[in-house]
Amino acid sequence: MTLPELLNPTPQVVDQLRQSFRQKMEKDADKIPPGGFHKNDLNKIFMNDVWLVKFLENNDLDLKESLKQLWDTCVWRKTTKVNDISEDNVRMEYIHDGIMFPRGKDLDGKTIFIFRSRLYTRGSRDLDDMKRMFLYWLERMIREANDDYITILFELTDAGLSNVDMNYIQHIITILKNYYPLSLNYILVYDLPWILNATFHIIKKLLPAKAVDRLKNISNKTIREYIDEDNMLLLWGGTDDYVFKFVPEQKSPRHELENNNSIHHSNNNNHIKKVHFANVSPQDSPMNESPSSENENGHGEMLRITPPNRIVFTKSGNELSGCVEIENIDNKPVTYKIKTTAPEKFRVRPSTGVLSPGADVMVNVVLQQGQQMNTLNREKFLVMCMGLGSDMSTNSQDLAELWKNVSSKNDSVELHRLTCWVAANPDDGRHHNGGAAGDMFGAGYAAGGADEHLSHFQQVISQLGDTTHRLEAQVKFNQNLQWISLLLVVLLSVATVYILKAEIKNLSQ
Repeated sequence: MTLPELLNPTPQVVDQLRQSFRQKMEKDADKIPPGGFHKNDLNKIFMNDVWLVKFLENNDLDLKESLKQLWDTCVWRKTTKVNDISEDNVRMEYIHDGIMFPRGKDLDGKTIFIFRSRLYTRGSRDLDDMKRMFLYWLERMIREANDDYITILFELTDAGLSNVDMNYIQHIITILKNYYPLSLNYILVYDLPWILNATFHIIKKLLPAKAVDRLKNISNKTIREYIDEDNMLLLWGGTDDYVFKFVPEQKSPRHELENNNSIHHSNNNNHIKKVHFANVSPQDSPMNESPSSENENGHGEMLRITPPNRIVFTKSGNELSGCVEIENIDNKPVTYKIKTTAPEKFRVRPSTGVLSPGADVMVNVVLQQGQQMNTLNREKFLVMCMGLGSDMSTNSQDLAELWKNVSSKNDSVELHRLTCWVAANPDDGRHHNGGAAGDMFGAGYAAGGADEHLSHFQQVISQLGDTTHRLEAQVKFNQNLQWISLLLVVLLSVATVYILKAEIKNLSQ
């Protein structure tokens, strides 16, 4: 099976998974939870391809494993009542506290989900309600982002050992790994205190190998590699002065359709229209601040990108490289700039420039030496362009300054998003071996060793928890000892003064 096949399940394979699920429902009807699977989940299986594609890509097109994960997910969603979670049945005081909330986009245009660790103290809140709050936000973001990736940012500024709940973090990782394939773009850990370094390494070991590359430890110096200043909060050094205030969800037409439609509209699945959410405009929301001039087919009003949508990488000598042609189809000069989700991975030449009307340029993208290609398909490129007035300078320094002050949200900026694609057999296979496919929480675990690794790490987590509790107890003991010592010093000082006064009085007599 070639790599492109792994990355793109054919409609026939998708339909095969759909029919296999239907057959399993008939064969194992006694294993379906009481009341049957939720109609929203069944609609996502029988009314479009998006969900099925995620499960197939997550399992490298292994139909058996994809069916098992899809079935387990539907069972979990039904028994956990995920589809029924709403503002009416979550702890709203937890929501209003702003422990977690979505805000802004990363450089790849994905919604950022912020977890403010310092606001959560282990054991201070009901863990089940915390888990439910996480699912509420996760489901809402996925709906509002039209099933696109999201980026989770753990903000650890001023956080300590008491602010880290390993049971909660493990629950989040397990949920994402098992039931939300192809959902995360990055896991960003911001401003990690040195005292939590051990915790970070344990979290890193909990993740499958493919997930580790998406886990980034960032600071105020490196955060710009993933988030631009317009989407960075003031605390992170950005320009966004946003203060969290809960806004009730505005249900999109698609969500209402999922709640009202039935899968029995047609007995012939081949007649069901396939809905691709990438072509549906997201509901307006403070969590969806996508530019209005975004082009997904490579053909915009100012630029034409060839090939559209992707950069195809092939082996050239010792390098893995790709190229795209950018053509100005406007009647005025256009300046362009290219950004990427992983600046450290690629060399892009030329990354910025000016094109006169009808002119074109070939942009070369090279994977840097020493960089792994097994997650190359997860990286993205953003081509930004805007028209130049006759009075605007075109020298490189002025262009750099111009783009420095222009946001991707500017109405005059046209955007083209490109994914990375590895050609079939770019070399002898030693470097990729099918690794570019799959989700960060996907097949990185071997089936036979996953439970063993998880059990081992649970023991490590338990040991860390015990160590943390001992350290906290020791700190409290030391504090109490200091207070007692201080009290003894004060009493001793008072006694000394009293004795000295008595001696002076005796001498004077």
